[in-house]
Amino acid sequence: MALGLAGVVATGPGPLFGQDPEGGEPRLLANLLTRMALRVTINGRRGAVFVLDTGAGRTVISEDLAQTWGLPPRPPVLVHGLTAAQLAPTVHINRLSLGGRRIHDLEAPIFPRRLIAADGLLGLDVLGRFRLDLNIARRHVRMRPSGPDVVAVGSAGYRATRLRTEERPARHGRFGVLILTGLVEGREVDVFVDTGAQYSIGNLALLRSVGGDPAGLQRVTVYGVTGQVLAAASGQVRDLRLGTQRLGPTPLLFADLHAFEVLDLVERPALLIGADLLYRFREVTLDFGRSRMAFRGLRRTG
Repeated sequence: MALGLAGVVATGPGPLFGQDPEGGEPRLLANLLTRMALRVTINGRRGAVFVLDTGAGRTVISEDLAQTWGLPPRPPVLVHGLTAAQLAPTVHINRLSLGGRRIHDLEAPIFPRRLIAADGLLGLDVLGRFRLDLNIARRHVRMRPSGPDVVAVGSAGYRATRLRTEERPARHGRFGVLILTGLVEGREVDVFVDTGAQYSIGNLALLRSVGGDPAGLQRVTVYGVTGQVLAAASGQVRDLRLGTQRLGPTPLLFADLHAFEVLDLVERPALLIGADLLYRFREVTLDFGRSRMAFRGLRRTG
């Protein structure tokens, strides 16, 4: 099973942001400034560009690349999108190399390039083996292997630093998603980061917890990587805290995404952090091996 929320694009009144210029189905924009990608090597072939997507449980590859490189087909798997789960065909990747590691025997769902706007998406089946230090503004990521099989070298003189103390314990949810406890208007909220999503979305339990009503809010259309469409409410919270950082008044979208249901985050307040909020920090750390997260260096806005 794969969490396929990757690359949420929202559109409001006026021209559809993310709409195919020929009037076809909505797609992700290939030039989204908030997307971060890495070159990977697949079965010894170099040059494929895969977008980092911490909202996807499994790595995804474009249909045309899978065909060109002759990747063998495998049975379909259930992919969880914005509104529901759907079956998707898969192919077998014998070896994927990046960040000094080789990952073997991946079963990757395939989607048309017009939907994912890249050679592929790197999901948590790969990213879950690393520590990611993300700088969205510069579209830069540092990757280091992280996990029980990684041996620390030269730690005898270890001293706590400000960067280290900003890291907060997180728990692993389904598919290996890291979930941190944040604060919205003083209330605890479950937070997870989706680097493939352009906008941050709270569930309706979060909206209700701050006294909001979706019926009184403007609606915008949200598109998912699997082609699914959902109407979300556009609102704002008066205060948001992530780790040691206080963001103050923060605009958000609100909808009960299928992803919240899959992660068992429907009944209590929860928030998906997309690139719009990630951009407000100088650096965001997701350390999957050590189950820790950090939000550092709040950038000025306006």
